[in-house]
Order: sequence, then structure tokens, then C-alpha cells
Amino acid sequence: MKKLFKILTPFLFLICTINTFAQDEKSHEIGFITGSASFTTDYGQRYNFSSNVGGNIGMGFGLIYYLNFTDYRYRWNQRTSYWAEHFRIRGEVSYMSANLDHFGKWIDVIDNNTGQLSLGAQQLRAMHGKTKLINFGAQLEFHIVDIVDFGSRRIPDLQWSPYVSAGFMLDYYDPDLKMGLDLNTGEPYDIFPKWAVDGATNMKSNVTGSLTFGIGTRYKLGEYSDILIESRWQYFFSNFVDGLNARDDAANKFNDWLLWVHVGYVYYLN
Repeated sequence: MKKLFKILTPFLFLICTINTFAQDEKSHEIGFITGSASFTTDYGQRYNFSSNVGGNIGMGFGLIYYLNFTDYRYRWNQRTSYWAEHFRIRGEVSYMSANLDHFGKWIDVIDNNTGQLSLGAQQLRAMHGKTKLINFGAQLEFHIVDIVDFGSRRIPDLQWSPYVSAGFMLDYYDPDLKMGLDLNTGEPYDIFPKWAVDGATNMKSNVTGSLTFGIGTRYKLGEYSDILIESRWQYFFSNFVDGLNARDDAANKFNDWLLWVHVGYVYYLN
């Protein structure tokens, strides 16, 4: 955690500095988000539905802050720039975790000699991973609908505000791995061979970065609040977010990533 706090300190200072010099011309919003995250890691067969979408799913939640480049609540009749009327910055601190297991054809391989599951299939089935993530970063959102028109509430029929976003996160990850017991021996299974080599597993917590790309929309809830619905892809700069990285394996082509689908609530501060 000390590594994470050292890296976050300059970013927190930057946010405070921006707010200090932008009190008169900007507007601010706060809120929270929660939803399910589908992890695509070294667990499971690539392009398998259960591996990538249906199986390795966790929950997440976070706090969000928006910086708008115009004080649209009280200056809606003073038109500004295209930038101020269509872009906003979102800061975020979020947490998510997921249990990770292997899915796909490799966990069903049969040994021709015994007619039972092969040793490799048993080893894969015995691998039970978990990872925890703390994300801190910012995104730039582009709103198709004019932010001033939507936020000021001066157009009653304007209910939706769709947007796309891109950003950067700092991520503190903490993976874990447990091997199930062999019922014949009562001992834990050995790890699958490609992760049994030096450097292929690392269960130490660490910090990495990630890129995010999202699509979502706001829905007008009340005079000072919105609901948001968003889907966001997050690609990590590390392949050890799940603790596994078999570098010598030809199938190991991509770093870990996830898809987070969430809903949220936004409240206007001014």
C-alpha cells in the first residue's frame, strides 16, 4: 500500500490545485458507481464465454468526482466554448475483486489410458485464484448532448446524455492462488506445468497502470441529480494482475484486462 500512496500523492495535489484556481468558472459533481466486472486473465481458455464473460466475474464500487469547465447551473444563458459544453473530467477511486477459475476445453481432457480426467485437467480444476484491485485515475468524457443544456434543466424533454470516455488509471493489485486437494493423496495438486517455472507466478501485491475506454449515458433523475449507466474496458500494463504470467507459452499474448458494467448516481454540487 505504501507504493500506491506515494504514487497517488502528486495526483491528489494536482486535483486540489485545479480546484483552487477554478472555483469561480467551473462546476462540480460527486457520486458513486457499482456493478459487475468480467476479468479476462490467464485463467481459462481464450475466447471461451465462461472464461471471458460468464465465469470470472466480480463486483466493484467506487466514488467519482466531475469537473465541468463551465458553471452551467447559474450561467446557462452565457454560452462558452465547444470544449466547455461537451467535455468534462471525471476522477475516480474504485475497488473491485473477483474469484478466478479455469474454464474451457482444457479442463475436460481425458486420459486415454485411464479413461478419467488427465492430470493436467485435474491441476487446472484445482487452481483457484483471486485478485483485488484499487483503481485511482481520471477520464475525459465527451458528451454528444450539450452539457449546459442538459445540466441546467432548461429543456424539459432532454432526458438522456450519451457519452464516450478515455482515461488512465493507477492500479494496486493483490492476487492470490490456492491449489485444491488431490482426493487420492490428501495433498494439494502441483500447479499446472507452464506456471511451475521460475517467474511464471507472482502473488505479491504491486502497482501498475491501465488505459480505459468507455461508453455510457446519463439519465435525468431530479433537479440536482442523474443516474449513469456505463460499460468500460480496462487494459492493464501488467500481466500479473491475476498472479500468473507464463512468458514462454505461445498462448500468452496479452496482458490482463476487464470489462466493467456499472450504474451510478451523480449529485450536482453547484
